[in-house]
Amino acid sequence: MSLPTTEELIPVLDGEAKERTERDDGLKLEPVRSAVLVVEDDPAHREILVEMLADWGYEPMPVGSAEEAEFAVRNKRMDAAIVDVFLPGRSGATLMSRLRERFPQAVLIGVSAMSDSAMARKCKGLGADLFIGKPLNPERLSEALQSKHTSWH
Repeated sequence: MSLPTTEELIPVLDGEAKERTERDDGLKLEPVRSAVLVVEDDPAHREILVEMLADWGYEPMPVGSAEEAEFAVRNKRMDAAIVDVFLPGRSGATLMSRLRERFPQAVLIGVSAMSDSAMARKCKGLGADLFIGKPLNPERLSEALQSKHTSWH
């Protein structure tokens, strides 16, 4: 099987033209999509986040618990995580500390319906870059995912 070729004349300094053949293999380069771990125990909230992230061009990795999250990133890269602070079983707070250790460059965002300054300080103390109260503001979430906060760790 031969690949399609295109031929064109290329001028050379001495005035003569040389023939160059280019191969067109039909392959396209696709940009690497940022992987975002979504740790949310409420299936409806998780689905909304997944749809929003996919629409924005991210590769969402949705899970419902801290244990599932650790399994999901065992052999995968993660560029960001949105973690519900209160999860069944192991807490989202504990998960954020572990994710910060394993992915120091990732953007970690803690979320909770209990959105007060004490909760924001707690999340930041555990390694989160940002804290966003529920219901999530899509614009604020988008800005948070595009940021690279490094001042707290």
